[in-house]
Amino acid sequence: MGNPRYLAFASLAAGPILGISPILGASSALAAACATASVTVYEAAGFSCNVGPVTFSDITVVPTASGSGVVTLSDFSPFTTVVDGVTEFGLELFYSSDTGTTPGSTADVGWSYNVSGVPNLTDAFATFAGTVTGTGVDTLSEVLSNGASLSLSAPGSTSATFSPIGALSVIKDQSDFAGGAGSAESSILGNAFSVVGAPEPSTWAMMALGFAGLGFMGWRSRKTAALTA
Repeated sequence: MGNPRYLAFASLAAGPILGISPILGASSALAAACATASVTVYEAAGFSCNVGPVTFSDITVVPTASGSGVVTLSDFSPFTTVVDGVTEFGLELFYSSDTGTTPGSTADVGWSYNVSGVPNLTDAFATFAGTVTGTGVDTLSEVLSNGASLSLSAPGSTSATFSPIGALSVIKDQSDFAGGAGSAESSILGNAFSVVGAPEPSTWAMMALGFAGLGFMGWRSRKTAALTA
């Protein structure tokens, strides 16, 4: 089930601490907070954005379908969740995937990206929503460039912990399969990461506003100095 996809994992350097930019999709160091936007926006060359201390970049989404299968992509949206007392910062992909009822039909979504954390990533959390009838099957597989992997044989969520690392490349495949007499559909695919000593989401939001205020004050000071020179 699903189509094989290959990703050449590049070794990434951990980026500097979050900066605030008025332009969504600036470089990692100056990326704005992730916001709900179309897949096309997130796939744009050079795009990156932050969910708290986690930066996502180099995003590619590849839908494929066969038989009566159909996949329609919608938006990405940031989210946070707490798993076993640990805050996870991530992105959700909203889409509509349906195999229909033609035997053997498939509807797949492949998603690859780079991710970095400040100071280091310590685990990955994966989730997706879907339903099946008869012989239909929903699955998820995910491989990280440090060798960690996550998988689901039905809609739900899972996580994997690993040694702290500054950045990773990720490739994942969510597959819907009709089987001989059934159907499968899915609609939300999410990935999130925790970082070493991450503050709570509300604390991070206050920190981000503080960074933005400092940046604005610096801009005003430079503007005033230029006018009085």
